[in-house]
Amino acid sequence: MTTAIVLAGHGSHITPETAGVVWSQVDRLRAMRVADEVTAAFWKEAPSFHQVLGTIEADDVTIVPLFTAQGYFTQTVIPTEMGLPHPNPSPNIGRGFQKAGRIIRYTRTLSEHPYLSQVVRQRIEDALQWLGVAGQQVAVAVIGHSTRRNPESRKATEAQAEQVRQWGIVAQVQAVYLDDKPAIAEIYSLTDAPILIAVPFFLALGSHTTLDVPAALGLVEGQTSAQIKGRMVYYTRPVGVEAALGGVIRELVSESGMALYPPSDGSAWDSFPKVGHTVFLAWVAREKRVKLGELEITLDGVQVWDDTPYQLIPDLPTLRRVVRENPFRALATSSDLPRGWRIEPPHFSNLPAIIETICPGVLADCANHKNGNFEAIPLAATLERQTGNYRQLTRLDAATQADLVRSICGHCVCQPVWADGAPPTPTTIPCREACNFWMSRALETLEKALENE
Repeated sequence: MTTAIVLAGHGSHITPETAGVVWSQVDRLRAMRVADEVTAAFWKEAPSFHQVLGTIEADDVTIVPLFTAQGYFTQTVIPTEMGLPHPNPSPNIGRGFQKAGRIIRYTRTLSEHPYLSQVVRQRIEDALQWLGVAGQQVAVAVIGHSTRRNPESRKATEAQAEQVRQWGIVAQVQAVYLDDKPAIAEIYSLTDAPILIAVPFFLALGSHTTLDVPAALGLVEGQTSAQIKGRMVYYTRPVGVEAALGGVIRELVSESGMALYPPSDGSAWDSFPKVGHTVFLAWVAREKRVKLGELEITLDGVQVWDDTPYQLIPDLPTLRRVVRENPFRALATSSDLPRGWRIEPPHFSNLPAIIETICPGVLADCANHKNGNFEAIPLAATLERQTGNYRQLTRLDAATQADLVRSICGHCVCQPVWADGAPPTPTTIPCREACNFWMSRALETLEKALENE
């Protein structure tokens, strides 16, 4: 029996850090060789929740939701997109369930593990030491996201605030929320201690923790401390950025019932998703030089097509940063790859790892197309799965849909087979269904049109 781990995160269209913290854990797990395949999946980025299970071959798969609370995404979005049991499949912990001839396991969230409480306490104690004050002078704001679409999503933040109260290390403790009540700004009326320590109960240094939450507190972007409304405010780092998170992930996987391999000395080149690799390697071996999207792929390396590289990339984490972060490319297949780099794998068999790093998940769709097994998903079927704002896209008329496909997909190297139905060319990456990036842009267009009615 072969094994796979999927780390499920939110991702972002604004900042690389939200998915970056997930990918860094994927790299660590791959280098430890604790499973045959390790990958990530996202709501906002690639590979998508709906796509990811089709990229791995393993017959024992464990999904770890990297969210700080049970809520809308862990109980509704991920199960719906991945075809997991409803309601929340967590009762299957320790035994899993059968899906398409393999075992699928779904772990607890991070909030249900002691790790996050330990980090929160450390954040508060470090802040007290830095400020040089006693706890009797301090109020703590535990800041969660929450959503009114699922009342469960606030419970982890509330429980964490209650835990801080029980520790008795500060005078006042209050849970506040980015997208719920009480709102973050209400912390100034709900507490009155002269010093406020604000702890973002979020996983990563993403747009929420670097922009939205500080703004709601009254901090200028980049500030971690300031005098606000006559009080000293100290803003800590989020709770999911510690290296120890990897150990927690392995504990959650083991708890789910999947047997991990003993950690060994591998590298970030190991344990990639395997679907499509054999077809891809055979294609490159036969042609010697192939074009896939904007990529030029040869037997010994990958670069941008007809580019003149000046930087040799040493490893895959560095490659991911180069092609993804400066500037941030929320759509991995957008037709704006940075130029001037080349990466050479340690072995020909590692070539697929490079493609998976640049464009996660595409090799499975390419292989299915070459094998005649590719099936596109019409927009109507994609929207039928949606449980949130994207359901509004059913109101788009055919002409507007076509315009959006031209304007949005025209900047992507993938061919929108889900929209045009045309057979992909050999060098084209076929797009199976409308991605979150397309739906997000389409929703913006729809909302503007409705405002103007």
